[in-house]
Amino acid sequence: MKKRSRIVSLGVLALTLTMMSTCLMGSTMARYVTEVTGSATAAVAAWSFKADSKDSVGETFTEINLGDTTHRQAYDSGDIADDVIAPGTKGSFNIVIDGSGSEVGIDYAVKIAAGKDVILPDDLVFSTEAITAEKPGEKLADFSIPESTIDYSDTSDNMKKTITVNWEWAFEGSNAVSSNDNTYAGKKWALDITITGKQTTPETTAATP
Repeated sequence: MKKRSRIVSLGVLALTLTMMSTCLMGSTMARYVTEVTGSATAAVAAWSFKADSKDSVGETFTEINLGDTTHRQAYDSGDIADDVIAPGTKGSFNIVIDGSGSEVGIDYAVKIAAGKDVILPDDLVFSTEAITAEKPGEKLADFSIPESTIDYSDTSDNMKKTITVNWEWAFEGSNAVSSNDNTYAGKKWALDITITGKQTTPETTAATP
C-alpha cells in the first residue's frame, strides 16, 4: 500500500514539475511587439541645357553666316556685296546658352574651330572683347572662350548666358603680291562650334551653429 502511495506521489510531483516548466517556458516567450512602417521619397533634379546663335533657343543650332547683316557690319554696296566677308570687314555673332528649367548649376565650355580642310588667314582674328589696337584679338587656332558656370536659380533669365564673339579681317593696304589674301578668294569656310554643358559638382555647406 505504501509502495503504491509513493508511485502516486511521484506521478503527481512529475505532473506538477511539468506544468511549472510549461508555465516558465510560456512566460519567457511572451513579449511586446510593435512594427512601425514609413517611406522615403526623393525628387530628382531636372536637367535642361540648350544653345543657339539667337535669343530664341530651339532644339537645333541655327547656322551663323558671318557675311549677313546680322553678323557683319554694314558697308557701302559699291565696296562689297552682301553675304560675304573680305579683308577690311568685321562683325560679331552671339552664342546663347540656356539652362532654364534645370534645377542644378551648369558648367559650360564653348569651342570654335576651323572645319575640315579649312585654312583661315592669319589676319582673321577673334575675341570676346572689342578688337582694338591694344587688344588685337587672336587667330582662331589660338582663340578660346574661358569655361564658366551658370549658378542654379529659380529665375529662368538668370540661367541664360550670351557670349558675344567679335571677328575682324584686317585690311593691310599693301599692294605687294607676297602679302595678299588672294588665295582665300571665292572660298567658303565652315567653322565648327561645340557647346558642352555639365552639371556643377555639388559642394557641401558648413552647418549653421
